[in-house]
Amino acid sequence: MLAVRFYGIRDVRIENVPIPAYGPEEVLIKVKYGGICGSDLHIFKKGMFVGSTPVVMGHEFSGIIEKVGSKVKDLSPGDYVVGDPRVPCNKCKWCQEGLYHLCPELGFIGEVSPGCFAEYLAMDAKKLFKIPSSIDFKVAALVEPLAVALHIVQYAHLSPNEIIGIVGAGPIGLLALLVAQMIAKNITVIDISPFRLSKAKLIGATKVLQEFPLNPSEKVDVVIEVTGSKETLNKSLEWINPGGRLVLGGIYENKVQLDPNNIVFKEIKLTGINAYNTEDIKKAIELISNNYIDVEVIITDILPLSEAVKGFELLTAAVKKSIKILLEV
Repeated sequence: MLAVRFYGIRDVRIENVPIPAYGPEEVLIKVKYGGICGSDLHIFKKGMFVGSTPVVMGHEFSGIIEKVGSKVKDLSPGDYVVGDPRVPCNKCKWCQEGLYHLCPELGFIGEVSPGCFAEYLAMDAKKLFKIPSSIDFKVAALVEPLAVALHIVQYAHLSPNEIIGIVGAGPIGLLALLVAQMIAKNITVIDISPFRLSKAKLIGATKVLQEFPLNPSEKVDVVIEVTGSKETLNKSLEWINPGGRLVLGGIYENKVQLDPNNIVFKEIKLTGINAYNTEDIKKAIELISNNYIDVEVIITDILPLSEAVKGFELLTAAVKKSIKILLEV
């Protein structure tokens, strides 16, 4: 089968590899679409998260069950599915409580085990969720990143009268905008990319900006920061009103220096977000299934699996003209 494998920094190859074997409690999935995530870009640029190389990349996917193991009872060939790609240790106290997103050893398929950028994927049946056949596979591939956005907004504790700022108009920022709009009415989005800001405006952002405002009257009550940038982190703290909240949903490739005085003087509440919980995945499926939220609006490119490298190059280019890229299998 065709697969996208990571060998090292900016060394991604399209290769033919054997179809994966599956155990008695696993299923074999025919992948339909895989989404390139921000963490895939961290792998591509910095080699982050990967346990060993080469590894088949990717963790966002939709697909059809091809075969099931002998002990699988609740899934059948032909079922449409999405998956929970988290790979926790299953031993720590957080895993024992079902808080897998807090597992100190948490990894994902595509990092510590073979991922979904391939024609076939073998996964534990318990990590899969059936979806209605009425859902477009392209849209279903966005269940996992929507779960991240749901987790972010949940922990932001938004209220209708607050002024919200979102820093970063990539996939997670725009999905957070879609979710936040279900609660808040005044949302400003900041990004350096005019193309991405135009998408934010189309989705319904109240205001879009290419840089942080200097006018004190334009401060916000809550900032959702999803860029993972030192500069935007410190400027976000300056942008927040006293008593406000900063929610960090981005991954930082480098260590940053932080001025804590803004946190102290303004009594800012700082919250970090790591992935999602199982209920967020179920909620994402529900929102998409019932057409409560239009995630397809953020898809800008669909490339064949054989052109995966082009997708990475588009998303790491200095000038961003793509947002969410799906790989079609």
